[in-house]
Amino acid sequence: MAVTTIGIIDIGSYDVTLEIFQISRKDGIHCIDRLQRRLEIGRGTFSTGRIPMEMVDELCTVLQDFVRVTAEYRVDAVRALATSAIREAENDLFVLGKIRQMTGLDVQVLSNSEQRFLSYKAIASVEGVFHKMIQDGTVIIDLDGGSCQVSMFDKGELYTTQNLRMGSLRLRERLNEASAKTSDYEELVSQMITYDVASFKKMYLNNHKIKNVIFSGDFITEMIFRDKKNQDRSTRVLSREQFEKWYRKISGKSVTELAIENSIPTEYASLLRPSAIVYHTCVEALEPEIIWTPGMHISRGLAYDYAERKDLITARHDFNNDIVTCARHIAKRYGQGKPHIDNMDMTGCEIFDEMKKIHGLGKRGRLLLRVAIMLHDVGKYISFNLIGESSYNIIMANEIIGLSHAEREIIALAVKYLTEPLPQYDDLVLETSLDEKRYLEVAALTAIIRYVNALDRGHLQKVQAIRAERKGQELVIHVEVNRRYDLEKGMISQETEFFHEVFGIRPVLKVKRIM
Repeated sequence: MAVTTIGIIDIGSYDVTLEIFQISRKDGIHCIDRLQRRLEIGRGTFSTGRIPMEMVDELCTVLQDFVRVTAEYRVDAVRALATSAIREAENDLFVLGKIRQMTGLDVQVLSNSEQRFLSYKAIASVEGVFHKMIQDGTVIIDLDGGSCQVSMFDKGELYTTQNLRMGSLRLRERLNEASAKTSDYEELVSQMITYDVASFKKMYLNNHKIKNVIFSGDFITEMIFRDKKNQDRSTRVLSREQFEKWYRKISGKSVTELAIENSIPTEYASLLRPSAIVYHTCVEALEPEIIWTPGMHISRGLAYDYAERKDLITARHDFNNDIVTCARHIAKRYGQGKPHIDNMDMTGCEIFDEMKKIHGLGKRGRLLLRVAIMLHDVGKYISFNLIGESSYNIIMANEIIGLSHAEREIIALAVKYLTEPLPQYDDLVLETSLDEKRYLEVAALTAIIRYVNALDRGHLQKVQAIRAERKGQELVIHVEVNRRYDLEKGMISQETEFFHEVFGIRPVLKVKRIM
């Protein structure tokens, strides 16, 4: 039986962790070793905006030790990732360069949406429980040192996700001075975060009944359910009453008392208080019946993602569909009509698939196209005269869990230039982070979106069926329509020229009236 071993290093806000995983088709994913070093990298980031160089030196020493351990295990691959502590630091490039120089590691700095996607993949690796829970209203509260991601699932799909800047370490640092002047720390933190939690519930949950809450991310999830006899993560479930009883044991205690009573270092105890208050505030607002604390970490999510990409496991949950449905709900929030989007989705995917040998964008490019189609008209919510610019700003301001910042920028630009001329690369690169490869991807997506939008120019979904086939230097597009198609045929010519310029293939439209 083939077994793959992978080492995953997580550079967090207040600790650095190495986990060694073994992956096999028969036994799935198992952690065989875990090393953790306490290092508050986020303290400098969240207070001064920079990571002190002495902290970077200490980090490199820890990472050198971890690299030696991975060599001893003879792992097949090593992945190193970092989140908000490095992502938000002003001197991040210097830090990453020093790490590369001293350890040989190329650290992947995750965007917030990538980080949260891997966190919930870790939870989803407990497939039976996760799949069952998300059929009813379920909220994942993913808390780390920098922020808190709140994501809601219903009927098996991701409905919405939002990031609230109320991580445990960030709160501790921001309230450090104020907390010294009060004896009621819980009230202080509660005043800081309650309005944001209530606003999220009002704006994004739309009266959804929340049955389940899942705690993820922070070390506190290991402390809530401390049953040494029961190591089955799928059964680490509490009622609200049981959680409230645990919270009362935390509330009102000093850092020293918490450290002694819970047998943890004082540094962890100082984070336990704000973490517990965040979780408690969310539970009070959402009023769930059940709370699940699987104790999963982002490292397991990356191992799960690695195994999925290497075809070492088959995921039960469709994570790409979560990205699409999240985009659909954003489009709905900005007043976009589902029939038009669905029609464009159908025609766009058919053209994309027939052109795959030309554009070479692969499955991920197809996903980006679908998301761009979902969001192509959201700018009308703000301005009918500045649709492209408004759409771009909306997309860049809305996180879509699972997409990197670069992917979101590709989508936003493809949508922006649906209604505006696409600038030359030398001009556009001055305003964006695009390289030549990404510029060509933007151009390809824009060309397809423009063409399929023109196929439904009247928003009447006249196209009932579509079939595309390449013939030499032409892409023959056969459409069956249910009414007169004069408007669309008259509007398609200018999009045909742009399509031809981008791909070197001329689309030829063949129309058949079926009603």
